[in-house]
Amino acid sequence: MLHIDMASLTLRERIQNGLVFAGLSLVLVLPGGPMLLALCLAGMGLWSFKHLRTDLAKVWDSPAVRTMAMGMAIFVAVGFFLGIWYDYRPGHYEAYIPFLLSPLMLHGVLKARLQPVVLWMGAATAAVLAGSLASYQSLVLLSGRAMGTMNHPIIFGDLSVVLACIALFGLLYFEQAKNQLWMRIFLSCGAAMGVWGSLLSGSKGGWLSIIMVLLVFVWRVTAGKPLLWRFLGVVLIAGLVAKGVWLAPEELVRGRLEGVWGKIHLWFETGQVTDWSVSIRLELWSYALHLFAQRPILGWSGGGALSMLAEHLKPFNVPAGIAPVFENDLLHYAAVSGMVGVLSVLALYGCVFAGFWLCQKQGPQTFAYALLGMLLVALYFEFGLTVNALGRNAFRYFFCAMTVMLLGLIILATQETKESAWN
Repeated sequence: MLHIDMASLTLRERIQNGLVFAGLSLVLVLPGGPMLLALCLAGMGLWSFKHLRTDLAKVWDSPAVRTMAMGMAIFVAVGFFLGIWYDYRPGHYEAYIPFLLSPLMLHGVLKARLQPVVLWMGAATAAVLAGSLASYQSLVLLSGRAMGTMNHPIIFGDLSVVLACIALFGLLYFEQAKNQLWMRIFLSCGAAMGVWGSLLSGSKGGWLSIIMVLLVFVWRVTAGKPLLWRFLGVVLIAGLVAKGVWLAPEELVRGRLEGVWGKIHLWFETGQVTDWSVSIRLELWSYALHLFAQRPILGWSGGGALSMLAEHLKPFNVPAGIAPVFENDLLHYAAVSGMVGVLSVLALYGCVFAGFWLCQKQGPQTFAYALLGMLLVALYFEFGLTVNALGRNAFRYFFCAMTVMLLGLIILATQETKESAWN
């Protein structure tokens, strides 16, 4: 793990680390937080633009960097091709800005010599603030599902899970926290508040991720322990999740879980849309597959597929506020851009995952960041099963920013290890 020595940083590097810490800490409570974090990293990279080409050329020798770059390049290239093919408006290309900014962001991370404390404590602070704001919105203002400063509660809930995941990893791998009790307590609070914020968002799609992250955490904590201890750890995690569900307002958690299976069964039996969460998604996914079967190569275009979807939903009297989108990344791209679009999404996720997989083989100093990167991809893929994650700015900017920060920390840790070996 990269050694923390803020005193060794130059004044500019300390300021840059402070800016990244602030951007990460406020990511869910400041309007446009994910975009501001990404732009902060890109701005830092642009500040040293004259070194951009030589610095990136040095890291290009890494197979992991080339693999991740290939995935992003495929995703962007397909997006531009489809934009030209279907004569999309300029707004279509906005979705690819965070991916195009990724080299600048990586350069910013490297030039700032980003410190691990920024990642671990910044994410924990963000989770604490997100959970506090969610509590205020749902329990004090009684505004229903918490959404922070995001434009949708699902975005807020899902990103809260990611922040909780980072805080949990900090408990496991942040060397300084092992010697500082207050840091361990704060990281624990961050993990708990991130989960709490997700529960208050009422986002059922993110709750599966909560369970997955907690199980990964307890499995790592109990590594090397007897099987009984590992089983007890799983039971403890299940108990804590159940307690959180019990403490949360009934209409936000228990009420949203009740009858899920019944709604699914009723839709398969009758095709009736009886709610605006479960059965409506089944209807959306079914229609997406229908459109994909008709045009499997390049799809119907965004305007074509979504206009047909809106027409298809008219008999269901969908209430205002529910957008006519397919609420599934793979099925959305299948309907809108066919197999070409689906393969571009799989290339993006697969190459980023593979890149982090290669990084975790470089040694123990990079293992935590690489494992967290692979889990980030898994979380986003799971989010995309019930929402158009890649279709929303906050998700895209946060994914690119976190990917670049983790990759940058891996590169910095590797460089320090090599320098230490020479000395």
